[in-house]
Amino acid sequence: MATNLTDNTVSATYEQLLHVDGGPDASEKIVYGGGGVPTALKVGTGSVAVDNVQIDGNTIRATNTDGGLTVTANGSGAVSIPKVAISSGTVEGITDLAIADGGTGASTASGARVNLGLGSIATQAADNVTITGGSISGVSFSGTFTGITSVTSDAFHTSAAAAGLTLSNNDLLADGTDTDISIDVTPKGAGAVNFGGKFGYPTGTGGAVTQLTSRTTGVTLNKLSGQITLVAGSLAGHEADEFTLTNSFIAATDVVLVNIKSGAAAATRKYYTIGVTSVSAGSCTISIGNNDNGAVPATGTDTLVLSFVVIKGVAS
Repeated sequence: MATNLTDNTVSATYEQLLHVDGGPDASEKIVYGGGGVPTALKVGTGSVAVDNVQIDGNTIRATNTDGGLTVTANGSGAVSIPKVAISSGTVEGITDLAIADGGTGASTASGARVNLGLGSIATQAADNVTITGGSISGVSFSGTFTGITSVTSDAFHTSAAAAGLTLSNNDLLADGTDTDISIDVTPKGAGAVNFGGKFGYPTGTGGAVTQLTSRTTGVTLNKLSGQITLVAGSLAGHEADEFTLTNSFIAATDVVLVNIKSGAAAATRKYYTIGVTSVSAGSCTISIGNNDNGAVPATGTDTLVLSFVVIKGVAS
């Protein structure tokens, strides 16, 4: 039998035999059939090489330097890999992956946005967004806003803030950390600012002060509106008293309105005259006069309580 095993061949009479070139050691071998040519071999475990491809356990690799691997189906067949993990390299020349398969169905960024239903906002920077239609709800606003021409429906019905301005329910409030902030409402062209129903200041903007010593003693109250309780007294016929109201809200161009709230007797209150005789930055002078020939009240004293309000004004 040994005479039929020569070099890399096996005698044709031994075609059922396989010849392992190089002997049965641990390295990979070329296997020859009885016809003297390399033959196919099924290997259950271990490693086997075919030309420049090595199968080692669950790994298929090229054995030559920088060798590539090409897996090509035969005819109309296909290469099917149920589970695949790609850890590096690139995937090229494939059909656009459908959305249902986790892709975008497109090979361009614009096509992907169309297929995914993304509008132009998808390409805008976070600090430069332009919204030209639709609606915004359930969001909080902060920062600075420009170019807002109208607010309709209940867009700001609950609460929204922008640059120190708060629209909360039915209140328009100055917000932020600064105090004594004014709100300017300016119409366009020959238009006007119209206030339907009530006009005035909300709770929290008023205050009260009591005059001391005499009807000519000045008082200080830094509020846009409030009450001044005067010293109890009376006025001779056709006489008047003046005192100064110091108030940081008053500007030289403002209008201060004053009236008697209470404290005058019903029989003589018609003889009182209340007015503002001068206005300057930070103060005004209030006069209490008597139009009657006799004193008011005729006997005793009145403790008058005055109400005032500051109306912002301009000279140009």
